[in-house]
Amino acid sequence: MILDTFEALAMVSAIFAILILGTTHLRTNLSFYSLHTMAIAAVTAWIANITHEDHLYLVAAGVFIIKSWGIPWYLNSVIKKINIGTDGGAFIAAPLSMHLGALMLGLSFMISQQIPGLIGEPDSRLGSTAAMSILFTGVLLMLTRRAAISQIVGFLVIENGIYLFAVTQTHGMPLMIEMGLLLEVLVAVMVAGLLLFNIKKSFEHIDVSQLTELKD
Repeated sequence: MILDTFEALAMVSAIFAILILGTTHLRTNLSFYSLHTMAIAAVTAWIANITHEDHLYLVAAGVFIIKSWGIPWYLNSVIKKINIGTDGGAFIAAPLSMHLGALMLGLSFMISQQIPGLIGEPDSRLGSTAAMSILFTGVLLMLTRRAAISQIVGFLVIENGIYLFAVTQTHGMPLMIEMGLLLEVLVAVMVAGLLLFNIKKSFEHIDVSQLTELKD
């Protein structure tokens, strides 16, 4: 089967998301997240090109600037300030997590076969496969990692999966809604970064599995 540009970009995004599961090094995770989000921005721009919806070019630019560049830069600065390099307390080893992510991609393809494709080009079936795979990957990341920064990355991956599903199935929402969602994600990450500083200061770690007891 030969993939067209739209389908290839969507699957590249899903693969980069799975690669996040393959390492516990936080900076590498953010690098893969950045590449994964760049692919989603490219999907958005390609949909804008084939549907002639000019506002999607602005959305693609917003995704690229805010989510694939701005947020990773901010989280990298947080990692540097709190001096945390790896998520050493993962519940499941990184290679096994990555293989589970690959299995989730296969499961997503099976589920997507039950979803009717959009009429015309591009067909949304592989787009929905990639989106569901990304969603499952984000959930798996949040369930198997202990560091709070990994939880934030997992949340961002889930949000990307929801966004990719929406843009591939509907060819985009109104511009104001898209930009509002981007702003909400940016604010949420900034607030999460401030919370990380407070957690590190109060508990001297950012392991969410240990945040079960009150401390004076």
